[in-house]
Amino acid sequence: MAKQPADPLRSKLLDLTEEIADRTATLRDFATTPGNAWLAKGELQVLQGLLSDMETLLEDIKQADYEIGY
Repeated sequence: MAKQPADPLRSKLLDLTEEIADRTATLRDFATTPGNAWLAKGELQVLQGLLSDMETLLEDIKQADYEIGY
């Protein structure tokens, strides 16, 4: 059976999820270290942007799935 080509949207989703997981761990580390709350807040702002990107990406995936009949 021939291998299906990689779905670029889902590949991007996997990359984005990994980045979100890494940033979440960094936020946790900053937030649990006294004096680093300001760094945690910066990570939170980055995470908010990444989550917004993920929401858009999920809409793109939903639309692409709809176009191929899912």
